[in-house]
Amino acid sequence: MRIGFIIGNLNDDYCNKISKFVSQKISSLKAHVVICECADIKSDTPIDCVYNTLYRYAACDCLDGIIIAPSTFLYQNIGELVKKLAKKISKPIVSMGLPIEGIHSVIIDYTAAFDDIISHFISHDINSFAFVSDPFSTPVFNLRYQAFLNAIRKNGLEIPSELILEGTGGYMSGYNCARKLAPLIRKGSVKAVICASDDIALSVIRYFSENNINVPCDVKIIGLDNTSNDSFYIPYLTTIDICLEQAFEKAVSVLYEQIFGNNQTLTHYYKPELIIGLSCGCDKNDQIKNDFRIPWTCFHGLKAIPQASEGEDIIPKLTQYLALNNVSHCFIVKYCNPISAEISADEAEKYMGTLFFGFSKGKCVTLAKSFSTLDILPSHIMNKISEPMLIKPIFISNITFGFLFISVSMHMAPLINDLGNELSLYFSSKYFNEEFMELEKKNNEARESLMISNKRLNELTVKENLDKLENVRQLASNMLQKRKGITGEYILIVVEIVNYQNINEQYGFSEGEYVISCVSNILANSIRDDDFLSHQSFERYVLLVKNIQQNPIQTISKRFLDALEELNQSNDKPYKISVCWGSATANMESNIEEAYSLAEENLLDAKQKRLLNL
Repeated sequence: MRIGFIIGNLNDDYCNKISKFVSQKISSLKAHVVICECADIKSDTPIDCVYNTLYRYAACDCLDGIIIAPSTFLYQNIGELVKKLAKKISKPIVSMGLPIEGIHSVIIDYTAAFDDIISHFISHDINSFAFVSDPFSTPVFNLRYQAFLNAIRKNGLEIPSELILEGTGGYMSGYNCARKLAPLIRKGSVKAVICASDDIALSVIRYFSENNINVPCDVKIIGLDNTSNDSFYIPYLTTIDICLEQAFEKAVSVLYEQIFGNNQTLTHYYKPELIIGLSCGCDKNDQIKNDFRIPWTCFHGLKAIPQASEGEDIIPKLTQYLALNNVSHCFIVKYCNPISAEISADEAEKYMGTLFFGFSKGKCVTLAKSFSTLDILPSHIMNKISEPMLIKPIFISNITFGFLFISVSMHMAPLINDLGNELSLYFSSKYFNEEFMELEKKNNEARESLMISNKRLNELTVKENLDKLENVRQLASNMLQKRKGITGEYILIVVEIVNYQNINEQYGFSEGEYVISCVSNILANSIRDDDFLSHQSFERYVLLVKNIQQNPIQTISKRFLDALEELNQSNDKPYKISVCWGSATANMESNIEEAYSLAEENLLDAKQKRLLNL
């Protein structure tokens, strides 16, 4: 029989204890344990995304039952998630540490725990204390907060709201709350602080130590969890031992009752124990030996795997590293295709994996064929493993590349976490390098396609311009033929709206249409009835004006500029329309291309002068 134990992460002493006790208890029952870590489930992860991750672990065909510790997850909706999981898979499930509707749950009696703490303070004539917690939105801390309120009411006390402090999470959570309490402690209005976890308590003590507030002389501190005292020769922190071994034993017992029998009771409570240390002032022994535990491994980091070149083989490094640290089994499974967080659980079932690396009792293990990742490993490999194992996801952001499947024992967390981080860096660097190469290939293809398109566009533009010039030539011929008895000279004027593109891009197509309409009307009203106006493109016009008087351009420009100025002043627009023009004199015998080119050159000069004057 193989039991799965699902936790949030393996980063702290609490989860190390989980590994130790579960491994010992299940092994004593002649069963095997697989600890499944969900380190990629964060507090801001969407529920469907989280569901996929848990489902891939809990639905493993080789697992006969599941124990899950929701309190080790930061995810706020973990209860709803576990309920969905229970409906999806047909395996017995036990929740340890958090009550979940419809699921067998083993729960610490937190009300009894806080009742012990408060009674202990009252026995020392202390009834003015503060409460410091991580965010109440986190399920486990909300459970502890509600239990604290129940214990307060049970003892007939009232705690002002300003003495109930909710941190933001993380190590600095208690530190920052302690900053708010320091003035009250110095005034003597707060004699003790109750902390919702040992980590918070140590963070609070650190701030007090750095700011000349003595613990326990100036203020008493009590924590909850009993995860910190292992680092000291004698208990330093007064705390509540949540009796993990008792909880695990009960959880395994309830799970076995589901597997082999019928257990009707859904919720099982057990009472924790108050541990007296130095921080509450009861123990007068002020001498403490900081006998910190030293991990058993000789590991100091698997170096240079992320920097391995494309052709460099990392397998020898892994083999040497595992043998050096006396690791019995290690398998690195790589998904054939990286799994995105957005895929559904049904899609995840289709994903196959390959054995990137295998190591078993000093020997390398290879496997040529791919296999279903819901089996963790092929049965002929899994059946040979009897010791406790850990699954750790290899991921970055919302992309999972595979998982690490490795032997686990007490104090192995630093080794496993560092190896997991190294593998995540290695696989992600290869993945993003491949993505970059693919993107560069697509960019090159797009660039080549754009060059071909530009060539065709240039060909079409040349033809279009020649067609426009032919149109201008016909307009000039028609104009002069109608004006018999007068000189054959005319003036070709090219007019351009210089800020048309900016107006169109910034204010929209409708404003661009409005500008064209206004300029067209002004130009039409600025010339004589027998002159010609042609709209060549969005921002360009061509005017043909008969030359029967001295400097006709001056007359036309005055009419046009006066009308344009009046329009700009009366318009309720966030922009002003501006134009430039260039002109050239021609006659029936003139080369129209040369005349048009000269007018364009003069237009360009006018635009450049305009820029210099801005």
